[in-house]
Amino acid sequence: MERNKELINLIANKKSAILYNEETICPICKSAISPVYISSCLNKNSIATIINYCTACQDVFITTYSLTRSGKSTGTTDVYSSNIIKSEPNLFKEEVFDEKIKNLSPQFVKIYNQALAAESSGLDEIAGIGYRKSLEFLVKDFAISENSDKVETIKSMQLAQCIKTYIANSQIAILAERSAWIGNDETHYIRKQENRDVNDMKAFIKAIVYFIGMFLIAKDAASMLPK
Repeated sequence: MERNKELINLIANKKSAILYNEETICPICKSAISPVYISSCLNKNSIATIINYCTACQDVFITTYSLTRSGKSTGTTDVYSSNIIKSEPNLFKEEVFDEKIKNLSPQFVKIYNQALAAESSGLDEIAGIGYRKSLEFLVKDFAISENSDKVETIKSMQLAQCIKTYIANSQIAILAERSAWIGNDETHYIRKQENRDVNDMKAFIKAIVYFIGMFLIAKDAASMLPK
């Protein structure tokens, strides 16, 4: 929601009005919110700081905006448009996985959450590399669970070859292959999948987790014998 607030310009000791879009996701609890405005000020270098109250976790966070003079003024008040820069503190919220996935690939869970922590801290250039590594552990651990006589072979294979050779489920195979394409772009100088990014890879990985989970549940059900 766009709001209009009058701020105190600490540098020029005058009032300034800004038009800004309020933060819709709390950086602390990650809930979708309409925050309660508490206070604000205009700092140096055309930067505005707004203090918000989250109605979900009942904590306070700060949102920073870059300002552009709109050319309008109302008396002695300058008017600015704005773009959001960041909200802080941006706390990391660990992704919780089903016990079947934890038991299948504990390293996947560990690496995925480390990548998520990096992304939450604004380290977007290295987070994708972490997600790519987590994908490899998930896929290879799943392949090993279904081919216990090929452990060393699977460990040493390229991920693409592992998917092609040992992932029989077509949905998992397609998702894993496409995730690897995006993940490879995160490690290379030139991107091949220019219209895809880390968010797509994360969505694909979560879908892989879902399908593997369903496969393991079905396998468990198939192990039951009539009595």
